[in-house]
Amino acid sequence: MSESVSASPAQDALEAGERLLIRRASQLEIKVESRPDYASQTFAGGRETPSARLEPRDLPNHARGLQIGRYGVLLTLLPEAPEENRIGDVLRRVRNQCVVARSYLSPPAALDLHAILLGPRGSEGVDRWRALALVAERDERVARKLVWLRPLDANADEDSFADFIKRSFLARPWVTDAVFSMAPLDNVSRAATDGDIPRDTAGEWSRLASQPDIDADLLVDELVASWQRRSAR
Repeated sequence: MSESVSASPAQDALEAGERLLIRRASQLEIKVESRPDYASQTFAGGRETPSARLEPRDLPNHARGLQIGRYGVLLTLLPEAPEENRIGDVLRRVRNQCVVARSYLSPPAALDLHAILLGPRGSEGVDRWRALALVAERDERVARKLVWLRPLDANADEDSFADFIKRSFLARPWVTDAVFSMAPLDNVSRAATDGDIPRDTAGEWSRLASQPDIDADLLVDELVASWQRRSAR
């Protein structure tokens, strides 16, 4: 549900996470829009209908909604203590909030909805927290879920967040200053002869990667589409 007006440690954590997300998106020149309706209690079109509202007990205590490019994002929190018996209820509330958020999205856009859960200060590197983070991330019902376990030292947040973001939709592993040769493409072709990749798929990959000035995001989408066509044969 929407956050309260008064400041709190929870709000400070969400604000810090939101700033880091916005900064990363800005670096990638991706538009960010605040979407408080994603984190509201009310389904789209149901503001005058009591039955279209969820009770606070069924939603996260603190959540924020963002639109980052084509991705709807819910930012919320894990509990303060790594208690296994609480994670189920936390995920239930997050899923409910995701259902609300999806009501504001078109069906194709709803497929890109992400929930990012922030761990408490000092949860990074703690085995019990890592185990709970795995439980949360494996729950892909309603939306994809990612967990950032925050370091003990707030000064380490940027480096920790940079590592976390490598697992997210904001990762750009193909953006690099390194110089590449055609050897990797040759390796793809050789893999095709061993039966790992169909020859037509390998050839299509090589043609796609050899296009001059192709947009990186478009290249990734086309490579994935090529592999899906292979799977459908």
